[in-house]
Formats: sequence, structure tokens, C-alpha cells
Amino acid sequence: MDDEESNRRINDVYSKWEKKAPSLEDRVRATHNTGRSNAWENAFADHDVSAGRVERKMRQSKPRRRNMGGRGGGNSGRGGGGGHIALGALPPYAPKFAFDSGFSASESVCAIKHVFCGDSCTTCTAISKAKFTDKMLHLNSGHKNVLTVRPPVTASSFSHAAPYLSSAFSKHIAGSYPQVYKDVLASSRVKASIDQVVREEVIARNDSGAEAGIRRSVVKQAQSIAHSLSSSVSDVAIRCIGWLVYHVLRKLVTSLDIRYEEVKMLRKAMEERVPIVLLPTHRSHLDSLILLFVMFITEQQIPRTVAGDNLNLPLIATLFRNHGSFFIRRRLDQEEGKKDTLYRGILQEHIEQLLKQNQTLMFYTEGSRSRSGKVGEPKLGLMSVVVDAVVEGSISDIYLVPTSIAYDRTLESNSLASELMGHPKENETLWNTLCGLWRMLTGSIGQVRVNFGQPFSVNEYVRKQPHQLSQSDTGDSDSTQSSPAGGNTQVVSGRRSLVQSLGMHVRSTMERLVPAMSTHIVSCLLLTRFRRGVQMSQLCESYEWLENALRENRRDIGFTGSPAEAVSHACRVLSDVVDVSPVEIDDANCDEREDCFVTPSLTLPSVFQMTTCAAQILPSFLVESVMACSLHSMVYSSQKFIQNRTCEIDITQSELLTVAEDVCNLLRKEFDFTLPCQPLKTVLTSSLEKLMNRSVLSSPSSNAYSQRYRAETDVWDEEAEVGGSIKLKLKLSAYSRDWIQFFQSLLRPQLEIYWITTRQLCVLLDDGMEESKFVEAVKEQLQERLDAGLTEYSETVTVNPVRNAVKALLEDGTLVLEQGDAAAAGGDDDAPQLLFLAPEMCSQGAIDGLACSINDLMA
Repeated sequence: MDDEESNRRINDVYSKWEKKAPSLEDRVRATHNTGRSNAWENAFADHDVSAGRVERKMRQSKPRRRNMGGRGGGNSGRGGGGGHIALGALPPYAPKFAFDSGFSASESVCAIKHVFCGDSCTTCTAISKAKFTDKMLHLNSGHKNVLTVRPPVTASSFSHAAPYLSSAFSKHIAGSYPQVYKDVLASSRVKASIDQVVREEVIARNDSGAEAGIRRSVVKQAQSIAHSLSSSVSDVAIRCIGWLVYHVLRKLVTSLDIRYEEVKMLRKAMEERVPIVLLPTHRSHLDSLILLFVMFITEQQIPRTVAGDNLNLPLIATLFRNHGSFFIRRRLDQEEGKKDTLYRGILQEHIEQLLKQNQTLMFYTEGSRSRSGKVGEPKLGLMSVVVDAVVEGSISDIYLVPTSIAYDRTLESNSLASELMGHPKENETLWNTLCGLWRMLTGSIGQVRVNFGQPFSVNEYVRKQPHQLSQSDTGDSDSTQSSPAGGNTQVVSGRRSLVQSLGMHVRSTMERLVPAMSTHIVSCLLLTRFRRGVQMSQLCESYEWLENALRENRRDIGFTGSPAEAVSHACRVLSDVVDVSPVEIDDANCDEREDCFVTPSLTLPSVFQMTTCAAQILPSFLVESVMACSLHSMVYSSQKFIQNRTCEIDITQSELLTVAEDVCNLLRKEFDFTLPCQPLKTVLTSSLEKLMNRSVLSSPSSNAYSQRYRAETDVWDEEAEVGGSIKLKLKLSAYSRDWIQFFQSLLRPQLEIYWITTRQLCVLLDDGMEESKFVEAVKEQLQERLDAGLTEYSETVTVNPVRNAVKALLEDGTLVLEQGDAAAAGGDDDAPQLLFLAPEMCSQGAIDGLACSINDLMA
């Protein structure tokens, strides 16, 4: 069969599946019949009904593997934010999935098409939560595609002839943007930093007569640093950039969706004249451009963006500085082991002066782009500057706004996949940037969603954590000098704990804010249940089940449309890593004679394009996955699990929670399982009631269990834990087996990497090894297992989880870092430290025992 005939058949099957779903006009009409009269929402409906441009664009797209043009699914159209569409009942054509009885979303959850997931912490920021909670925020107010410009009928002829240019130059540039260069140099902090550097240099030279010359040199250096941090916001530059971004994004993405109620919430916070700090997720170099465009198009204050000096390139730097960005060193200290006091002091003062001028600040808490797709561990540097400004009274209060930017796929997915395998990162150059611009003009990354979380007060958060700030921390003059302005620097211990817990709260909100895009759900299914391929019809059924499960866990869905539309849209976006082929169905009981077979590419490094998408589903089921691994390890060795398919196994709550806590402790460097204000045991215990509702676990009396659960989660005492452990029964039905298998598979690649890392500790029995060489040895072992067919998880051949496993082993005391014997004997203090096994682990039996405990979780 030639390619043309194959493409025709694929398009026919796509059309057949999409026709089974209600038409776009019908879905809009159904929404209007619900009685909502939101003008913004009606505007969305107008955009969606008339959207056809991207339908044509999707037909003309040329994916690398196979041209899968044809009909555009769901809200993949130009106006396809589609937030107005109500889910209602499940479509009648959708077949029932095996898990449906246990995981079908409740009617109240399904009625909310787009769920707001950016609530701030009720325990730590209750006042902020009440202030910025609006009933409309939790209603289905829909999303707007900001790339759609439709001038009103009464607009001028110029607006109709050039709508994007007219829109860009008619927007109001909110706020004022003063320069803080002189204020920074005149501040007491910078003067103290200059004096300290001068004293150190005089002592180093041992020449007090040269102090005047040294001071002039240091002052000149300070002026140069302050000037390098300067930026401006030019009205003309912002409008020109806005017009260019309109055209670039219209070619690159199918829609850029925002939620109007979230924008209103952010505007309300800005009206209080409290400085705002936006903390977005970081997936792509496009993040800053997209967020700046959203702020411009919604007529809000343009944020001063903190960027790394790796982007300080000719032409690009000028463009960035004219819309408020400034560049900081990725490594603050130019000399290894020597703190650059002057640069740190000027950077911290620059940020404080911007906040004092009520400027909106934006920086990435993750530091760099996420390679794995997960929200990265927060860096404490810039966050500590914000906290210090409030704690020391320089600024009365600051609002933090967690923000998410979600993509169907990122523009740099290929290069990031290579870095996941341990290949060095390519340095940014002007040529690489121009090549990236060309890809932007010729590629397509599907939908993009921007969501804003609830602003919360730093002052309120600090006052809720008095135990983390000792009296010596507050007002300590040295603490302002040592507070990091980025990178890995030392922070006063009490304040460091405060900043760390604040970062965990922000990270948790970011994870909840990221909507589950159609590509995320499809990638998750293909990497867990259908690694060897699946028919399109079955993939649509599974998509519907997983979408309902996500809604049940209060997770927003990024694609509005039927499962068939969502799956076909995802397959088009992922066409270079997902192959779709037409197949004949030889089943007399089946009405349909044709279907498509979807096969994922599991080769390296293309598999990482799907793992980065699938990783964004895991936070919604993290606790369920931990409980599934724990249940599996407790019953796997039981003969009943193998012989009797419908038996029940007795377990105790205390045993189950102990194993679950061990799993959380093992993977603590990969995920945050709970917030600092929530005990881990409380979170795990609350999941038991969910397992009972889904008929995975049962207790002698559900009412008695609920009463006992409430009592135990309020107060945990020794008697309740040891003396009165609750007996539970694990129902080994087909459903519970499938439940355990699916949720265990979400964590299985991570567990396999940790298992191989512990097994590889045997190379340290004879001598120590540098950490980088040990990580490379583990990676080679993972590659050998894949080549030998001992594992089906090609995505385990990566280095980041191995590094995290080594960090966890160092914290646990399994490994220690010491100087090698040769370096110690030679007095070479600059020699790298080596990894050694702790004395109690220096035997093969101890290593095997540790590895077996991990293997039981995934065997």
C-alpha cells in the first residue's frame, strides 16, 4: 500500500471517529442552553464556531513520519480554547472501560469543564485565600484564545484591514517603569559591599597607600555591574514585539488560551499597590515571550524578567532589555570558592529597588528549563531575596503568584531529550537562536495554556512560620550580605528553612496549575498500558477513563472535546514519535470494519519526548501510585495472589502506611509528597478512604473506619499507632489487580533506576569513585540492560534520577564523600571528593538487602 492510499485511509478513520462526537456548533449550543450569560464566554463561542483557519493548517502540516492531515480535532482550531463547552453525560458512542465502575467521575465534577486548581494553602495563607477567592473563579467561565482578533463591526477600516497591527498599537501599557540605577549605587548595602571589597583587596596587597586607587577601581566595577542589570520598558518596542509575537505564535501554536477570571484575580492584586512576583513553570525558551505577550495583551503591568546571561546575545539582548528583562550571571561567583560580595550586594539591592517601585518581577524558581517535564526543585537564591526584603522590613509585603505555561509539546523537545541521556548542553549562540526562530516559523507545537494561581502574601506566610525564624536571624546585618541572589549559596539556617518551605508551597501550586493536555494523557497511556501499541478505538476508551480520573482528583483538562477528537489531535502533534497505521478488523461482532493502530516509538532518545509529557500526569496520582507500590510489595510474595484470582488478603493499616512512608522516603528527591504544613502520615491515611471507595480495600465497618480515621488524623499518639492498628482487606479482584498494575507502572521506571543504582554500589566495595564516574557507570549498566532485553523501559537510560538517587543515599548515610587516600597523603586539597560506602554497607549482603527492598516494590 503506497503512502497516498495509507494517508487517505487514516484520514477516513479520523473523520469517522470525530463524526461520532457532537459537532462544535452543537456543543456551543448546548452550553448556551445552560442559562449562563457571561459576555466573555459568549465571545469565546463566537471564536470557536468560526474557527477554521487551523483546521486548514492541520491539514497542511507535514509530520516527519507520516502525513496525518485531515480534520482538526476539538479545540485545535484557532479559536479552540473552548473553555465554554460543558462535559455533561458521557457520549453515547463511548464504550465502557474496565475501570469505569471504579473511576468514573462524579456528576458534580464532570459538570465543571475547567477546574481552577491554583488555590493557595489554607493553613499558611488563609487570609490571602479568602481575599482572592471569588465564586466565579470556580465556575466554568471558559478560556479565551488571545491569538484571535476580531474587530467589532463599528471599528475603523484600518482595524479590519490590519487587525493584529491595530490591536497591538491600541493596547494600553499599564504602569510606569522607572530606572533604579542611581538608587542602587546610592544604597547603604552597595556602599557597604564596596567598603568590604576595598578592605579585602588592601589586605591582600598589603599596601594601605593604594586604597584610593583600589576604591576608584571598585566603584567603577560597581557602576558597570549596576549598568548591566539595567533595563527599560519602551512603549514602541512593546507594541512592535506584540505585533511580531502575534504573527509568530499564530504560525507556531494552534491556540494560546487564558482564563479571564484568573486575569481579573491578578489585576485585583495589582490594584492593591503591593509588588507582584510571578513564578512561572519553565519548560521552554518561549516561556518568557509567551507570558510577556499575555501580560501585554491583557493590559497589565509588564514584568521585569530575570534572565540568565547565557541569553545575553547580540540583538537578542537589546530586544529583551527593551521589554523589561535583565541578565544575571548563572554562576554568581567567577572564582571557585571565593564569594563575589560586590555582585551579590548589587543584585540584591537592584531587585529590592524594583520591588520598592512597585514593579512586577518575574523569575523561574527552577533556575533552568525542566528536562524531565516535572516541576523542578526550587532554587533558593532569588526566593530568599524576596523573603529577606519582607522579613527585614525593607518592603511591607509582596504577593507571590505561581503561574503555569503548559504545552502540547515544547519546541526544544529533541535537544532536551538528548540532555536527559547525559549529553552536554549546547551553549546558546546567535546562530542557534536564529535556527530556533526558523523552527518556530516552520513548526507547530499544538496548544498552549497559561494559568495564574492565587496570589498569596509573603508577610502572612512568614508570620505563620515563627518557629523557622529565630531572633538572631531577624535584623542580622550579615544575613543581608550572605542572602543568595541566585545559585547555590549559603543562607542563615532558620531563614533557609523558611525559604525552602515557601518554595515547596509554590512548587505544589505549580504542579496543580498545569492542565493535563491531550498529549500528556495519550503519552501516559502509551507508556504505561499500551507500550506495544493499541487500536485507536481502545485508546479513546482509555483516554476517557483517565480524563475522568483526573477530574475526580480536581485536575484541569487542557483539551475540550470528545475523546476521539483529543486522541486524534494528540497523535497529530506527536506524529514524529507516534505512528498511526490503518488496520482491518476481522470481527463479525464489530460494526466498524476499519480502525487505526497507534504505536509509540520507544527508541532512544525519541521516547523522552513522550516521557516529558507523561511526567505531568503523575503529580495527580502520586499518592495512589505510592499506595499501589506498597500494596504490591506486601502481597506479591503471597501464594494467594498467584493462585486465587478473587481472594482477599488481610493486611493492617500500620504495616501499609509504614511501607508507603518508606517509598516516599526513597523517592523524596524526585517528588514532594506533601506540603511542609501537612504530616505525611495524614496524607497517606486520607488515601485509604479513597481506596475503599474504589473497592480496592475494605474494612470490617466503613463507618467505624471513618470515625477512627478522623480521630487518628487529628491526633496521632503511640497507643493509636501500635495498640489499635486497623485491619484491612485487599480485594484481589480483576479490577484491583488492574488498579495496582496501572498506578504501579507510573513509578516503575523511577524505581528501576533506583534499584540499578543500589545494585551498582558493589563497584565501591574495593575503592572510592568520583560521583560523576559512578553516575556514568550506572547509566552504562542501564544501557546494557536495555540492549540485552532485560527491561522494556528505555526511558530509564537517563542520568538525572541517578544523581538524585546518589543524593538520597548520601543523606541516608549509605554513601559518604571523602578525600581519596592518594589525595589525602599528597595534601591535595583541590582533588575531587570520592564516593565511599559507609562501614555498615561494606558487604555484598548489605547491598543486596537494600536492592531487594526496592525490587519488591516493582517485581
